[in-house]
Amino acid sequence: MLPIALVFSFSLSYCRGVLRGISRYAADRPDWTLTPLTPGPDLAASLAAVKPRGIIAHIYERKLARLLSTLNKPLINVCGIMPQLSFPRIGIDDQQVGELAARHFLDRGLRSFACIGHPAHGASIARELSFRTTLLKHGCGSDRYHVNPAHPFDPTCTTPLLGKDIGTWLKALPRPTGIFCANDILASQVVEACRQHGVAVPEHVAILGVDNDDLLCGLARPPLSSIALPEQEVGLQAAIHLDRLLRGERRILAKPLLLAPLQVVARQSTDLSAIPDVEVARACGVIQMQSHRRLSVSDVANQVGVGRRTLERRFRAVLGRGLAEEIRRCHVERAKELLADPHLSLAVVAERAGFGSGKQFAAAFRGLTGLTPRMFRQRR
Repeated sequence: MLPIALVFSFSLSYCRGVLRGISRYAADRPDWTLTPLTPGPDLAASLAAVKPRGIIAHIYERKLARLLSTLNKPLINVCGIMPQLSFPRIGIDDQQVGELAARHFLDRGLRSFACIGHPAHGASIARELSFRTTLLKHGCGSDRYHVNPAHPFDPTCTTPLLGKDIGTWLKALPRPTGIFCANDILASQVVEACRQHGVAVPEHVAILGVDNDDLLCGLARPPLSSIALPEQEVGLQAAIHLDRLLRGERRILAKPLLLAPLQVVARQSTDLSAIPDVEVARACGVIQMQSHRRLSVSDVANQVGVGRRTLERRFRAVLGRGLAEEIRRCHVERAKELLADPHLSLAVVAERAGFGSGKQFAAAFRGLTGLTPRMFRQRR
């Protein structure tokens, strides 16, 4: 038997998702014995008792990194907090996370933006940089707020995350502003801070998190929009690469394997339209509400009650893209939601997402995501 140690903070939704992916791979490896371990004062003794042949770990602090390095065992790191560590790493493409967050707010017509992150957290820093850089490419600046650097981003930690000045900072933001938070733990606390300080969500500030933690997002009031990550695929790939190390391969993961985020799961915290042109806003509403059916530019213009050419010109002037592009984008977003149901065939997904054919569906989906629908589904 091959004892495999899994060193994770089980309170984190990301870690639980990664563990599900590892479990999927281990189901076909009856010689693997998985032992979950929690970082803490007893970890060294627990590792000594397990005598692992291999380790998959969420290495979020230097003390943990030093302990694991002394074991000199094949190890895969699945955490991006300290990207400078020398362990082979599989994780999330945080640059794409920041880009997706910026596009989500831009698509809603917002022109004021802010981000809240952790100044000593590698993934948070990368997401913030990408978010702000993407906005600059669209001619938009952004504000930022950094949390207590002593906080490890663990929901069990009692150290205050937000400073006492958070209320003043939130109230000073232009209205409406889109706030991108580095993860759902932070975003849920920002939602609560808004409630305490009389800042309406999403009317005054729209809030977006990362991880799509169903529990945290659902408990927030209003429910929290979040970027879903391919945690299970991270776990699956970590297990595959650890197996290769255990089989004697050494030249793997010379660079980190970084997986793109899946999608924005939109909930009430970003459910607003800041579009100043009433007819353009109505057109966006028509497209979003009818993303389940085939829709043409003429259909939208007729429902809005504006000439097609006039609406197209005004739409492009306000949002920087055409009506047909927006229709296609909303159809693809609808398809992403449907692909989460493994019982729906691709043909059914194409039909329910408003595409005229499977070929049209595949082409549009790949054009916007870089993935086939089947590949996207497998990564969930």
